[in-house]
Amino acid sequence: MKDSDERTLGSDPVEQQSQTVDEGRMNTGVDQQGTGLGPRYGGHEGGGDGYDAIHEIGPLFIHYLFSAAKTVQVHDLNNRATTRVLLDLLEQLHKLAEVEGVVTLRVSADYIHLNDVRLTIDSQNFGPFMYVLEEVRERDIEIIEFHPEVAIEEMGRFLQIFFGDMPDDDVFGQIETRIADASITHIKITQWVERERHLQDHSEEQRNIRKDSTKVFFRTVLLMGEVLKGMEQKRVIKVRKAERLTQQMVDIIQADESILVGLTSIKNFDEYTFAHSVNVCVLSMLMADHLKLYKSDTARLGVAALFHDIGKTYVPQSILNNPSKLEGRDWDLMKYHTFFGVKELSRVKTLREVVDALFVSLQHHVHFNGNGYPQKPAGWNLRLFTRIVTVADYYDAMTSPRIYKMDPVTPDRALRFILHKSGEIFDPFVAKVFLRAMGVYPIGTVVELDTGEICMVVKQNESSRFMHRPFVTPLLYDGTFSPNVEPFDLAEPHPDGTGFRRTIARALHDPTVEQKKTEFFTSE
Repeated sequence: MKDSDERTLGSDPVEQQSQTVDEGRMNTGVDQQGTGLGPRYGGHEGGGDGYDAIHEIGPLFIHYLFSAAKTVQVHDLNNRATTRVLLDLLEQLHKLAEVEGVVTLRVSADYIHLNDVRLTIDSQNFGPFMYVLEEVRERDIEIIEFHPEVAIEEMGRFLQIFFGDMPDDDVFGQIETRIADASITHIKITQWVERERHLQDHSEEQRNIRKDSTKVFFRTVLLMGEVLKGMEQKRVIKVRKAERLTQQMVDIIQADESILVGLTSIKNFDEYTFAHSVNVCVLSMLMADHLKLYKSDTARLGVAALFHDIGKTYVPQSILNNPSKLEGRDWDLMKYHTFFGVKELSRVKTLREVVDALFVSLQHHVHFNGNGYPQKPAGWNLRLFTRIVTVADYYDAMTSPRIYKMDPVTPDRALRFILHKSGEIFDPFVAKVFLRAMGVYPIGTVVELDTGEICMVVKQNESSRFMHRPFVTPLLYDGTFSPNVEPFDLAEPHPDGTGFRRTIARALHDPTVEQKKTEFFTSE
């Protein structure tokens, strides 16, 4: 496979095979050599002793909590292995308590917070993090409060109760009773409850997010139009304006990503050149947010993604719009767009502003296993930003109609291709993060339900257990959306207790719906 957006994908890229090279997997944590990145945390903004303690100790605390939870399920509390892992857990708890006092673990959506600091997740702690998150959420619990006075035996009894078999009904109530009966007084649990104020403010907040999302998205599309036209007149790229727009998009993504992601699903053939860059920008920042990168790093990635393909302005339109498979000199020239991008970006007066974009422009067609182009020199590591943009670039190209590919791949099949090629074209960890961020059926996907209804995915389910059961809105016969119908939650159980009320039967490519998406995602 040669290029993510040119004549090499064929009519069905999911069926395509690419060359394989047996190359060791490089580290895929967020702190990559040469990236200058670190994790991003909520709460305690601005630092301080408590922030630093949770920054350093929090992931270890979750790791040992996971290990202890698993151990107490198979060994007695007086077992040597149990004692050792409980002591490790208490050691981390006491380190946090020295600075923080009481330690509270809170779950919210797909995040874990310790004392209101949002924890990071990387390839090493992904498993323990997700286990703790899912187990706490399944028990209808929002907060676990650990007091520093908790002793080893009390901690062990709590973990046996909490991570043991779940009651069939009134899960929280029965766990709370068991904890009280076991005389556990230094660990407290709080049930998940809907916030009344949140419900009252939600409608207005959603209107504002929709308005802001639409404004910043189309302003960025216009900016790319200005940039590409300016390049023809030898004008320097407006990096500062791009930085301001990506910073605004980060704020929106952290508040509610659904509208921005929905806008990337609008595939306007006439504006592909501009919109593709913006789509890749949004999808890249979405992955960065799920990787818990700092806001500033996420915005930097957005700028790099926005300019990843500007080298194509040096490629003649006759090649870009050639409906046939590219070969010979045409294909060689196409491959040079990565170097042309570096050439154009190097004209920026302050190179520090575009160093990330320089690397991404050069590397975004180099495969994870070393194939692709340009040829990967020995010892040349792909930066994290590059590996993120590569996934976003392929996904948007595969799901967009082009003059040589009028029937694009449905989003769910594009995701399956990315997972199938992880370890070859794509970083496996980044690919998994992308799937979690997008869901099995990404926002904007047109689907047919088992009831025969035709709907569009408008929001992902917060629970990763239901990533294949998003919220959908029904379509009318003319492909329009009914403004008076609330979206269906496909995780809603059937009234008779047998399975779910509705289930997705298949994803569809429906050009009539594509024409209505702009109206749906931009209307207030």
